[in-house]
Amino acid sequence: MKTVYIPAGETVKYESLVTENLVVDGCLKVVYGVKARSISGKGVISAGTVYADDISIGEIEAAAVVCVRAAAKRIDAPEVYASESLAVSCFLSAAYVETGKLTVALSDVDEAKADEIIHLPRVHTSLLAMLVVSFFRSLRARFFGKPAEEELLDADFEPFYKKAVTEESKTEEKPEAEETDEELNRIVGLFKLSREAGYTLRLIPGTPEENAPVFDFVAETIVQKAA
Repeated sequence: MKTVYIPAGETVKYESLVTENLVVDGCLKVVYGVKARSISGKGVISAGTVYADDISIGEIEAAAVVCVRAAAKRIDAPEVYASESLAVSCFLSAAYVETGKLTVALSDVDEAKADEIIHLPRVHTSLLAMLVVSFFRSLRARFFGKPAEEELLDADFEPFYKKAVTEESKTEEKPEAEETDEELNRIVGLFKLSREAGYTLRLIPGTPEENAPVFDFVAETIVQKAA
């Protein structure tokens, strides 16, 4: 079918629909997906997915909308992809929007990726008025707008200088650890081992090595030599 027309006041249901031109003045409900070269009309489309080159419709409710250009009064879809432009005159509800130029009056969008975003006052409810105002505002912003130099409000960002200082501090060399005193560790180890075994180490000042006490392993006693 080259053209499918849904008259005003009628509701038509399909499991899936593929056509060249789709005109919806009534209500179209599709379980799975709609694929068309162009979609137009003043009606409502409810579908799983909507694929088209050009869309100019009253309202779309879908799981995903993928197109080149789209203009609608209302769009309710978790994901919306319009490679060139997306214009919504009344309300746009989406989790993720990706397009070249986004023109919208009211919106509830979690994340938007666009080269240009234009917010219109709510008085422009018709699609034609919205597109005209969007065109002139885009020209004014392109030729007379100045790049913003102030910090953005209500935006999460990390200053560049802070990030540079943090990375520089990470690259700084850590001070080398002091050399370990093995002799001190050996004495401390002997002290702990003796204390656990019930003995006490005692230092005798001025005692020559030949007069130092000797441990008799047979009798398990310490023999004190004469000084």
